[in-house]
Amino acid sequence: MGLDFYHLGQNVHKTKNMVFGENSPLGDKWVAELLHGVKHEGYGRIWNDLLDLRKTTRGTKRKEADRLINYVSDRREMIRYPEFIAKGWQIGSGPMESQCRVLSDRVRGSGMRWDADNAEAVMALEAMEQSNQWPQYWKIAMLHNN
Repeated sequence: MGLDFYHLGQNVHKTKNMVFGENSPLGDKWVAELLHGVKHEGYGRIWNDLLDLRKTTRGTKRKEADRLINYVSDRREMIRYPEFIAKGWQIGSGPMESQCRVLSDRVRGSGMRWDADNAEAVMALEAMEQSNQWPQYWKIAMLHNN
């Protein structure tokens, strides 16, 4: 499970606005470097950059830096963008949100009638198909059957 890059970016921009101001070129540069670093180098990079930011802030700006540090720290295991990218996985929320719409459209197709249990099963099968997870599923299923 991963933290989608869009929501991480929203939180980083919120901190930028509180610490640097909304129209700050220095703040924009900070955001660009921070997001580029976490995308290509992972959690350790964003953690160190946020600790550096904290050292330079006081008062409400430090509280905002602490908020982002806590947000990132609580999601440490979900911030593995270099690994996700290397595996060809999406790191943004757009494909996931689109897939949710596609799955529900498939179940609600013209003339289709489903009870809740069967609709959930069909959606799970379609999700596996769309995410190319069948080979992994069969590997696990074969291990449990032996």
